[in-house]
Amino acid sequence: MVKLDPWGSSQFQDYARLRDEFGIEPMTPELWMDLEQPHWLLRRGTVFGHRDFGVVHDAIRRREPWAVLTGLMPSGKMHLGHKMVIDQCIDWQRHGADVTIAVADFEAYATRGFSIEQARELGIEEYVKTYLALGLKPQAAEVYFQTTRARVKDLAYEFGLKVNLSTMRALYGFEDSTSIAHVNAPLMQAGDILHVQQERKGGPRPTLVPVGVDQDPHIRLARDVATAFRVYSVQVAADGRPGVFLKGPGETKALLDRAERILRDLGFGELKRNDAYKAIYVDGATRADLQRVSLALAKAESAMGGHGFVQPSSTYHRFMTGLDGGKMSSSRPMSAVFLGDDPKESEKKFMAAKTGGRASAEEQRRLGANPDVCSVYEVYHDHLARQDDKYLSTVYTECKTGKRLCGGCKAEAWNLLKNQLKEIQEKKAQVTQAELKEILSYE
Repeated sequence: MVKLDPWGSSQFQDYARLRDEFGIEPMTPELWMDLEQPHWLLRRGTVFGHRDFGVVHDAIRRREPWAVLTGLMPSGKMHLGHKMVIDQCIDWQRHGADVTIAVADFEAYATRGFSIEQARELGIEEYVKTYLALGLKPQAAEVYFQTTRARVKDLAYEFGLKVNLSTMRALYGFEDSTSIAHVNAPLMQAGDILHVQQERKGGPRPTLVPVGVDQDPHIRLARDVATAFRVYSVQVAADGRPGVFLKGPGETKALLDRAERILRDLGFGELKRNDAYKAIYVDGATRADLQRVSLALAKAESAMGGHGFVQPSSTYHRFMTGLDGGKMSSSRPMSAVFLGDDPKESEKKFMAAKTGGRASAEEQRRLGANPDVCSVYEVYHDHLARQDDKYLSTVYTECKTGKRLCGGCKAEAWNLLKNQLKEIQEKKAQVTQAELKEILSYE
């Protein structure tokens, strides 16, 4: 069985197996093909899976409010793998998303041994300034710190009422030696994810969390917690009938009356109500219908003083392969292209990168190379070619047929990459205190 460790450095190869084992759905073209200029990471399959992305897709299509929540662990320098997340966030802003970014200074303190001051300074200087340099719009984004956002900490404490130690062990593999601060860190992450649905942030709304697959335990925990605090459960019953069901104690008639009014306002006329079973059946409702009903009832729960959390959606992208063939990681400097590195140092690492080439130039010309296992081709795929599919196809074909040799391919890629890095570094140096003030929140 595959283990997903949010704090580990494992590299995965069989993403289809990961999807099947953890119930992640494939990111199929019908989920993004009608978006205006879909992001290249979607089109090229780097974003390979999702949970409930259809809820977000509907919000985009209907031009309704929706949010993106992501976080950064301030424990090392920012590299190309980190850039993939913010590239997606910037593009989702274009589709109407309100972006919120958590600086996980508490988690860095609890799991990596950083002081709060070190984590905060690293988060701003290494990450937030780079995000702005990459094009994140501060007018539709907010960056905050876990340790200064009391409402996130309050939610984490409250969520502990619905989560027991056996669940945490099952999700994260915690042992008797694990510190309680570390055990609490995932509850803080659930607070990060769900607090963007509180009234002061706009109330219940579809919320997307773009992550690498190793972060899926956090998504599953947040989705379970969101469900645990709902008054209404919108689901398909054991007998196959879709409907709305009351959870726990409460004024059954008044709550079902409210749900029935909402269902009729949404256009559902064929309802079968059973007060004894605390249920209203909506025969013929589709999955999309149930998602729409759940969102409407979540808003009603919020108006009644509850949380009304909508289960967060998520997308999963492939890990970027390190230059040495493993997972690109800040903890292994030779594996990564860091966005702020000296160009000469980056060039040296890049030109030594592992490729899919043959043992000799003659053999490669005759048999071709394998771009599918080449870390340099992956940089073309995810960062260099971007919208230029024709150019990417040329690189792939020339590599596969032996027309392109690794030395020349690396040099070509490095010339493109160094220009990107230079532009990012120049823009980062131009980030003003006014821009930081606009995007940073200390409460």
